[in-house]
Amino acid sequence: MVSSATKMANEPEQTGEERQPDVQLQDVLFSALVTSVCYWTTIFLLAIVGTYLIDWWLTHPGPYAAPANDPWGITTPPWLILPLAPIGVVGSLGHAVWCALRGQRTWKMLITAASLVAAMGCSKLLEIYLAPM
Repeated sequence: MVSSATKMANEPEQTGEERQPDVQLQDVLFSALVTSVCYWTTIFLLAIVGTYLIDWWLTHPGPYAAPANDPWGITTPPWLILPLAPIGVVGSLGHAVWCALRGQRTWKMLITAASLVAAMGCSKLLEIYLAPM
């Protein structure tokens, strides 16, 4: 009795002609040019959306949360917490651009910027839909 692993190991590999279209497609999709275009397009789109949300945040300030009733009187002021997401978006995109200009692609920074943009967008949507009418 022959095991399936041995059978698969003994089977001849597919010829180059059968795999050629797949290999060509992979070569195109993962080429340096396509990866670079995707990276810069992502930076560009995140910059546009982030700029819009930061502008919205500056021109339509939302209500500040009431300070916590801390018995020791330790509270974090809202002016210290609210600008963290916009500063994070600008910093992450700036770092991603700086690394890209040096020839490196830091997708981690783009994911960070995208998550902060998403958080800012969700908070504005909640503010709009949950506002008292």
